[in-house]
Amino acid sequence: MSNIKLSGQFQQLDIKSLTGLLYLLEERNVGRAADRLFISQSAMSRVLIRLREAFDDPLFVRTAKGMIPTTKAITLEGPVRQMLEQMASFISAPPFVPHLSDRTFRLQTTHYQAQAYGPSIAERFYQQAPNASLDTTTVTESSLLEDSGQVCDVVLCSNFIQVPHHFERQLLGREKYVLIMAKDHPLAAQDEVSVAEYLSYSHVLVNLGGGARLPGNDPLGKQAREKRFALRTPYFMAALEAVGRTQLLFSSSGLLASQYAQRFGLTIKPLPFESKDTEYYLVWPKAVDQDPGSIWLRTLCSQVVKELIPFPVG
Repeated sequence: MSNIKLSGQFQQLDIKSLTGLLYLLEERNVGRAADRLFISQSAMSRVLIRLREAFDDPLFVRTAKGMIPTTKAITLEGPVRQMLEQMASFISAPPFVPHLSDRTFRLQTTHYQAQAYGPSIAERFYQQAPNASLDTTTVTESSLLEDSGQVCDVVLCSNFIQVPHHFERQLLGREKYVLIMAKDHPLAAQDEVSVAEYLSYSHVLVNLGGGARLPGNDPLGKQAREKRFALRTPYFMAALEAVGRTQLLFSSSGLLASQYAQRFGLTIKPLPFESKDTEYYLVWPKAVDQDPGSIWLRTLCSQVVKELIPFPVG
């Protein structure tokens, strides 16, 4: 909590009044100061009255040689000038130039998006901003709600992540849920897999790090109770490699599996039931909505994801 205490008169001062004080110190003339402030001479006189009341000092004394600043007015010139120059620099900040920036940017993603889109985002990030840093952390199902004070520029997440009201969001696109298995799995040679066959094998579950909601189970209704999860892990890459080495089945968004199908020996097939597409979003705190650097990173992430995602939006 700030210990700064300001008088009521001082709290009534605005930027225009303080600018007027600086002009008076430079011009030593009410008329010329008024011209620079684009106000009338009488209005400038009223500004001077407010300044005198706020600082409890005459500030200027009229003499035969013109207006002479008091000791207090002279003492105020440096701090007032510095404050106004700082304010002006905030208002007219130079444009963000990626290749000149050494800023640290903070990106949060789910495990899935970190692996499906993260490497391509990093590649383009360092192509454009070689001296900047990209700090990535994991977002879980409810972590944005639980830690409202966290600082980030951009979050990449799915529709299974809970997003606070003080965040903006942009839909990037969709991925379809697919059935993933080893290329030598007993079901791999079939064009279609039945629900009964699907339920007869054990499955892998990638936990989002929050609740126990299993979105892939929803279309199965009561039959979902027959689905047995033999392996639970928070890591998509671990799930994919395990599937390639076992007879486990894995229901998931398809992009990452397609990227690593050859490496892990995977086969990808349609699910034996209708399933809603997974929606992927770009979200960010409203506090950084107008920040030039954050805007640049959002644009970069949006472009990369839309180039890779199977069903981009917009």
